Amino acid sequence: MVDEESKNPPQGSPAVPMGEPGSATPLRPSQGRKMQRAPSLSRSAGVLTLQARALAHERFRSAATSVVTELALRLGCERVCIGFYRQGRLRIGAMSGTADIRQQRNLARSIVGAMEEAIDQASMVVHPAPQGTSLTVTLAHAELAQLNGQLSICSVPVVGRRRAYGALVFERQGGFDARAVEAAKDAALFVGPVLELKHRIEQPLGGRIVDAVSPRRGSASLFRLGTWQVGGAAAALVLLAAALWPASYRVVAPARVEGEGQRVIASPVDGFLRSVALRPGETVQAGQVLVALDDRDLALERGKSNAEIAQLDNLYRDALTKDDAAQIVIAHSKLEQAQAQLGLVESQLERIQLRAPFDGVLLSGDLMQSIGMPVKRGQELMTVAPDLSFRVVAEVDEQDIAVLRNGQTAQVLFGAFAQDSLAMTVMRIAPMATTIDGRNVFEVDGRVQGSTAALRPGLRGVVRIDIERTLLGWVWWHRTSQWMRRTLWRVLG
Repeated sequence: MVDEESKNPPQGSPAVPMGEPGSATPLRPSQGRKMQRAPSLSRSAGVLTLQARALAHERFRSAATSVVTELALRLGCERVCIGFYRQGRLRIGAMSGTADIRQQRNLARSIVGAMEEAIDQASMVVHPAPQGTSLTVTLAHAELAQLNGQLSICSVPVVGRRRAYGALVFERQGGFDARAVEAAKDAALFVGPVLELKHRIEQPLGGRIVDAVSPRRGSASLFRLGTWQVGGAAAALVLLAAALWPASYRVVAPARVEGEGQRVIASPVDGFLRSVALRPGETVQAGQVLVALDDRDLALERGKSNAEIAQLDNLYRDALTKDDAAQIVIAHSKLEQAQAQLGLVESQLERIQLRAPFDGVLLSGDLMQSIGMPVKRGQELMTVAPDLSFRVVAEVDEQDIAVLRNGQTAQVLFGAFAQDSLAMTVMRIAPMATTIDGRNVFEVDGRVQGSTAALRPGLRGVVRIDIERTLLGWVWWHRTSQWMRRTLWRVLG
């Protein structure tokens, strides 16, 4: 820490060690070499003394006050102030003397402005600037000089770990010589970080976090690095906490509502639609006529069969009168055949009116616009489901089907009433896969617990089937590892 000015003090300005007032004494030639390093040794002793004062006090305020008071005595300053950042703002931490500068708001604001001016320029600022020195901005220092009676001002930033933590402000009459400037630098370099550490330790945890992420003047590029470090550490802590958070491993799949035991209404004969009573979504009663087919052809067939039966009955009676055994047998066989044909026609006439098999809801079969359309025997016309008995069918992807078991609990949420979910129990897992919308899925039937009055066939929703209680991190890893194994299997072959 030896510099040329300390070794070779300018003429007319005898080198006085820091804290040792007195005049210069001419040295004998034999003592010149021995005393060349006396100023450097004196500076080191002064720094150690200030550090000792800072470490001798447990609390920051008392330590800082002791240090600035010692600096004011050593350098002959009217006032010495030190300030540090707290919760993103630069504040005066201690000052020499007995006056409370906080009562003088304008002066306190000017001192803080001088500190920030030095921190912004990342260098010491002296006002008025000595001749031959590099130009610096001293607007805030000039404002402070007007308030303190035109005292000379020297501001030195306190820097540690590549960041500016605060600054020291010295106010003195008669200007600052080289020795005073070097003493101010030494105080900021070696004693400032000690006081900053005490200041930071006394802050609560919330204040430390705010200081860690708050921008600082004069250290914008370095602050970005510190913010990323703090942000990365915070993100890592959040991820670790989330990974260790208890969670449920669930299988999520789309679901739909179907009637339990729904019935298909099909055409019993070939014919034409004559009338349609209901449309899908309407409730039906057991025995209610849903669809009627045209009966004109069957009515003609019935008349033909009746006439044929009457004719064969006469032949049968004539054979009985003539006692012709062969004719009796033939006529009787034809009569029975005609009667059977009539019974078939009567049965078809009864079935052309398609009736509801039970109370329920009509799910499909909007035939209002298809009256007169020809239908084939066995053609599906309508679908009816019970109105109070439903099942939920979950479309589970094939990659999740291995962990499902009958009896597992689940929650299902439908878009029609998204404010509340319904409890469900897995009742059956389909043994074969089905392709739905290009996905290979297994249909899993579930029974809703509680009232099903609000359900309607055809509702769509999402079901979450509970598998086991575990950690959230394991759930993430399980799904990610499955995807990675499948991808590697496809890529590597």
